[in-house]
Amino acid sequence: MTILTENQVTELCVFIENRIEKIGCDHSLKYTFEWAEKNGIDKSDLIDVLETNGGFCDCEVTFNLPEDYDLKLESENKEMDFKNPFKIPLNFQQTVNRIYTKALFSSSEYDHNNYTKNGELLIPAPFGFKPKKRVRKSMHFFNGTESELPSEIGIVKEIEPINGKQFAKMVRDLKLESFKKFSERDAEYYFSRIEKIEIGKPMGTHFMERTGIDGTKIDLKIHKVIFRK
Repeated sequence: MTILTENQVTELCVFIENRIEKIGCDHSLKYTFEWAEKNGIDKSDLIDVLETNGGFCDCEVTFNLPEDYDLKLESENKEMDFKNPFKIPLNFQQTVNRIYTKALFSSSEYDHNNYTKNGELLIPAPFGFKPKKRVRKSMHFFNGTESELPSEIGIVKEIEPINGKQFAKMVRDLKLESFKKFSERDAEYYFSRIEKIEIGKPMGTHFMERTGIDGTKIDLKIHKVIFRK
C-alpha cells in the first residue's frame, strides 16, 4: 500500500523546510502532521513509513526520507517461536521464589495506540502475535489481560506480593491466546525489568534484533519511555 508518492515526499519535505526556516524544529512531527492533515494522509500509516525510514522528527524527515521513489508499508512475516514465544534473552538467569511487588498496567493518560481498559494488567505480546487492533509497525506492544487488546505504554504500579511461578499460572489461567505459553521464566524476566523502576513511570517494549557470527538473535526488551515535550 503506497502511503506517500514520490511527489508527495518532495512536497512534504519542502513544507517542513519552510516551517523550520521560519520557526525551527521542536524535535516532534508537528509540521509533518500539519501537512498530512491538509492532504488527507492517515497519521498512523504515515508514522510507520516515517520511522521505517528514520524520520522520528520533522528535521529527520527532511534529512532521511528518500525522495526518488514512492514510500510504502512493508508487509511483515514474523513467525512465532513456540519454544521461546516471548523471546526472553537466552542468558537471563532466573531467581527462584523471589517475591515481586510491581507490574505494568494500562492508563488512560497514555491513549495513543492504547485500546485497553484503564487499569488493565499488561504483559508483552509474544513475538509474531498479530494485534487485535492496529498499532504502529515500528513498535511492539503489551496486551491487556482482560481484553487482550494492545497498548504501547504500561505504567508501573504496586501489586500484592507474588512470585514468578504464581504470576505465570495466574496469567495462563486467563485462557487468552497470547498468554497460553507464559512461563515462570517469562514472568521472572518481566518482573526483573520493572522492579527497580519508580511507581508511575511509563514503560514500553520492543524486540531487539542482533546479528552475529551465530546468526540473528531477537530479544525482548522492556524499557522506560521518555516523552519529548
